[in-house]
Amino acid sequence: MGAIDQTQANKIINASLAGTAAQAATSIKMKLGTSATVPTGTTDMTELSGTGYTAGGTVVAWNSASGGSATNSGTPSWTNGSGSSWTISYLELWETGGSALRWWYGAWTGQPITVANGNTFAVAAAAVSASLS
Repeated sequence: MGAIDQTQANKIINASLAGTAAQAATSIKMKLGTSATVPTGTTDMTELSGTGYTAGGTVVAWNSASGGSATNSGTPSWTNGSGSSWTISYLELWETGGSALRWWYGAWTGQPITVANGNTFAVAAAAVSASLS
């Protein structure tokens, strides 16, 4: 995973250094993004749209962190039914409890990834890693 959202990074720093409590995420959704907007610490990507993709992302389970990183244990997938190809470049991980908050963002290895109409884009377990080290 490329990087952590700036707002969330500040929460982690404040929790570890300033004694300000950080709220734990209750559920994490993975969103897929196009190349229209490159995500940064303060800018969200442009989310994919089309038949077969759920706007707002798909809930993904995660393994507990070890050695400074955590990987997905869930295996989300999306089948393109849009009639044309999808082009996927980025992903973002969002907490869905209460107000939606972006935590992590990054580029897919080998992006852009083209998913033809009728084909499925699947993320294998442990394929995405979030790391602070």
